[in-house]
Amino acid sequence: MRRLDLDGATLFALTDAAPAPAASRYAFPEADFAAHPELTARWFPVGMFHTRFGVFALLCRDGRILMVDAGLGPGPSPYFDGLGGRLPEEFKAAGLDPNAVSLVVFSHFHLDHVGWALDETGALRFSQARYLAPAAEIAHWQAQGEEAALPHHVAAFRRSIAPIVESRRLEAAEAGLPIFDSGKITASLLPAPGHTAGHHAILIEGAGRPVLIAGDSWHNPAQIAVPEWCHRADRDQDQARQSRRAVAEHAARTGAIVAAGHFIESEAFGQIVQDAATGALAYQPLHQ
Repeated sequence: MRRLDLDGATLFALTDAAPAPAASRYAFPEADFAAHPELTARWFPVGMFHTRFGVFALLCRDGRILMVDAGLGPGPSPYFDGLGGRLPEEFKAAGLDPNAVSLVVFSHFHLDHVGWALDETGALRFSQARYLAPAAEIAHWQAQGEEAALPHHVAAFRRSIAPIVESRRLEAAEAGLPIFDSGKITASLLPAPGHTAGHHAILIEGAGRPVLIAGDSWHNPAQIAVPEWCHRADRDQDQARQSRRAVAEHAARTGAIVAAGHFIESEAFGQIVQDAATGALAYQPLHQ
């Protein structure tokens, strides 16, 4: 767990689970690692891809919590070799009250982002919260059904999201409109399609520097420098590449703090800087 103190709020990077490292070639099957040896050595130590399944919790001065994504869930997950999450323990370690969560927003509906949405009885785990997702993501899953994603994601959607849709408790939101506010602080959705059809990042403003909670815009910091590298889970690779560039340029232009749920915990918060001479972008972790 890491925390970032903002003006009027604190942002917590919670780690629900961390799978075993995978071979970088497995995670990024078409990446030309040899063409970028320094980048590869920096972000893929000994040829391995390290990741985590992160959840972000914004604790505002009024005591309310905005939660972004819902992790892998309690498990055991057949797809991840029986791995289970520990989000309740992370909440406790951070001193956060689950009953203070007033909004749960999903960046998209993959299995490692929805797992704690419901409790073991099928009720909303965060019972005092509104649940919200991008309208484009909801529309995609409703239109495509079993073809919306790979089978393990479809199974997770049916288990954790479909009941919320059926009970009319899942709100649809459009990009650019406020979905949460607390004093000067507002949150809105930023389109970043490609990883899934309706994938969005979440933009926090009014807390000093803007904060961009990236969803799965990137799975590894190397993709900020080389947006052509696609993770194997990207559904529309060309669109994902375009979104990676656009989101990175937005963060660099606005000076936003980046919060990335798949970056290892020590690098979960950072900034994107642009070389004045070449225009190249790079990720700089905020080490506290």
